[in-house]
Amino acid sequence: MTEADIHGAIDELMARRSLLVEATRSAIRRVCADDPSLRDAVLKLLDADSSAVSHHRLLACPITGMLAGDPGLALPVCVVSRIWWAGAETLDDLLDEQFDTGSAAMTRAAATVAGAACITLLPQAFVAEHGYAKDLETLLTRELTQGALHAADGQLADLSESSRDSFSWKQVMTSYVGKTGAAYGRDAAMAAHLAGASASASRGWRTLGRLFGVLRQTANDRAYPTAEQDADLRNGTRTLLLAYALESAEPYEAETLVKWSDAARHDMTARQELWDRLHGPAVAHGYNRRLRRIHGHVSGLLEQLAPPSTQRDLLQWMIDTSVVDSKVNPLGGGV
Repeated sequence: MTEADIHGAIDELMARRSLLVEATRSAIRRVCADDPSLRDAVLKLLDADSSAVSHHRLLACPITGMLAGDPGLALPVCVVSRIWWAGAETLDDLLDEQFDTGSAAMTRAAATVAGAACITLLPQAFVAEHGYAKDLETLLTRELTQGALHAADGQLADLSESSRDSFSWKQVMTSYVGKTGAAYGRDAAMAAHLAGASASASRGWRTLGRLFGVLRQTANDRAYPTAEQDADLRNGTRTLLLAYALESAEPYEAETLVKWSDAARHDMTARQELWDRLHGPAVAHGYNRRLRRIHGHVSGLLEQLAPPSTQRDLLQWMIDTSVVDSKVNPLGGGV
């Protein structure tokens, strides 16, 4: 399968982004009809959130396309996801002290309240207003609740105070599955429920979504082209790349990596040293092999969950491009 093979399906997915923008704004106006201050604050957050352009956040569309023959059936799930991510991104920026009060035209306090509403109350209110059958609404609400709990747990694991040299690949993977994977798992399971999938099939889609979310996080980790711009190194974030480097290093090398990581928050020289090490051939090649294993697992799970179709090919393309975007280009070239 190549991108040309599913060109029409990709174009259709991209077109849904503009539909989602207006559908989300309309949803906020309805749900917050009696709460104008909250309505205006959330609309500002939506305007300030650049993640609206990400077609990967439309994961639910190919799932309902595969299971029910209608990608558009997933629009309510995408609205929920859009609202939730606007809140999650806002709170993350506030924690990292990167929230731009000027461009958002609101104070940090207002953004905190609006962001919290986006990841808790507003998605549930939006689902409740749809008038779904009681059993279906219960399933969808449960996915919202469990997804929020897992995301919070993953975020707290990422913020835990354990020493810099104590975290492992397994621990960071668990954090990624929570803080990012939970949201994608929620969307995948909600889409499956809307399409009438069985409980066991919905569990499978939830698992696939969570792993897809891990790949979206690793792709996000690679968004910084230079050491100077790398916010993860500046913030001391525990990334899978750093976890792999620590696990694969000799003890004395690991000690050096930990020292560089601690110093990288304020010392550009240490940050550059750490960047060079993480992008060196030894670390990059090994890390990319781990990514290929995740890719194989997610792709195999997709084959089990759905028969061949254009929509399955579309989701496979989303998985493939996520892995490509996640891979580390080793310094000095090579693959």
